[in-house]
Amino acid sequence: MSERSTAVIVGAGSGVGRALADSLARRGFDLVVAARDARDVEAVAADLGLRYGVSVKPQVLDLAAADTDLDAWVSRCTRLLGSVGHVLITAGMVAPDDDGLLPDARTDQLVDINFRSVIRLVARFARLFEQQGSGRIVVFSSIAAAVPRRRNVAYSAAKAALEAYGRGLQHRFASGPVRLMIYAPGYVDTSMTFGQRLLFPLASPHAVAEDVVRHMARGTRFRYFPTYWSAVVAALRLLPWWVYKRLSF
Repeated sequence: MSERSTAVIVGAGSGVGRALADSLARRGFDLVVAARDARDVEAVAADLGLRYGVSVKPQVLDLAAADTDLDAWVSRCTRLLGSVGHVLITAGMVAPDDDGLLPDARTDQLVDINFRSVIRLVARFARLFEQQGSGRIVVFSSIAAAVPRRRNVAYSAAKAALEAYGRGLQHRFASGPVRLMIYAPGYVDTSMTFGQRLLFPLASPHAVAEDVVRHMARGTRFRYFPTYWSAVVAALRLLPWWVYKRLSF
């Protein structure tokens, strides 16, 4: 019997992370599913283990907690799975009043959860993958990284920084064993978009997850989803400022 593929999913309690857990479990992956709420990931683990007959281990990880020992956490994931083959980090945070003028503590929280804590975790898994000779990492950016708006200033900056870090790491491992994909979805039907009036349709978490899994296997380096966002972003970047400043999207 061949060894099963394995993955760690951070942000697996709901939304795209939960959908990714389902997509990978259905394909026979053994998983560690992580989120800050133990009840959420315990329910996910019980459901997927029962439905697909794979090993799904729930773990608590709060990216906002300053006292989290990430080295110990990564080691625990490795022990639970035997070896880690894939890491997908979907966890993120938005704020409805993110206008660039938030108090320092709020801005720090947005930057920590969307950027600093993510790259700290990525670096630890990248070192592990380099040592073991293989591994794939997926980080989630956003269309906001390319086209920032007045209502997501710090979030956009954090995601742009994450993209820059990801591209740098791709160059670092261009001929090495670690593959990293930067995934930039448009509007997704999750709690982060609930109640918003949006110019473009919402993608379902399931559709996003299935697309991520396909392109992770192909070794894709960067991807917008749905694919029309590539053209939308390119067009928005070409707009003169006097037009762009009038947009609400």
